[in-house]
This record gives sequence, structure tokens and C-alpha cells, in this order.
Amino acid sequence: MSEIRAVFESGYRGVVEGQRARLVIGPDENEFGPYDLLLGGLAGCFYVTFLSITEKMQLHYDEVVMDIEGHHREEPPTMLAHVIISMEVKGVDPAKEKMYKRASEIAGKYCSVYQTIGHVAEMETRLTLTP
Repeated sequence: MSEIRAVFESGYRGVVEGQRARLVIGPDENEFGPYDLLLGGLAGCFYVTFLSITEKMQLHYDEVVMDIEGHHREEPPTMLAHVIISMEVKGVDPAKEKMYKRASEIAGKYCSVYQTIGHVAEMETRLTLTP
């Protein structure tokens, strides 16, 4: 089970507390908005799934950088229509390119947040490998 507690002041500012951390939700600098949290959750889930798969495949790398874009529908409700995960994997063995691509595909299949968002939005993953 996953559980958080959110406490909001009058107006749009609040604190979200989970079992391990807390963060501020609001409209200002250094505050997260709802879609920041959703896309951040997607990044975390996708990465930990990718990590698990690459470990099993014995693939090594130095760093993964993800940029995630969430494009919204124009009509209400303005939920996500298209999500693009641009993932750069740095420090890879170029001879294993197909294996890294397969690991990324499997991550999309097994990441629960990816699959949840995929019920309402088109999901796209763009992979860049850097030696």
C-alpha cells in the first residue's frame, strides 16, 4: 500500500508527507505542482525498473538523465494526451546498443506508473546512448 498525507493552507499551498520525505506543493518557485509530482513519479518508477532490468542483463552505465514532457489535451478535463520520456544513458558499451534498447522497452512494459498513465495518454520513449 502507498500512502501520503497532504495538508493545505487556505489557498494553494500545502505540504505532502510520505513515509520517507516531505515536499511543498504550491504555485511559487521551489514548490511542486501536481504534474511535477506525477511526472517525477513516472521518472522514478521508470528508472528503478530500468535499473533492475539492466542489472539482470549485466549492462553497465555511468548515469541516466531523463527529461519528461507531458502534453495536455486542450479540452476539459485537460489530462495528459502525450508523454515523452527522453532518456540518455551515459557511459554505455556501444556494442550492446540493442540490449539497452530492449531494457528500455521492458521498463515501459513493467513500470506501473508508465502503464497507469498509458491508459489516458500516448506514451513515447526516446533513448540516446552515449559511450
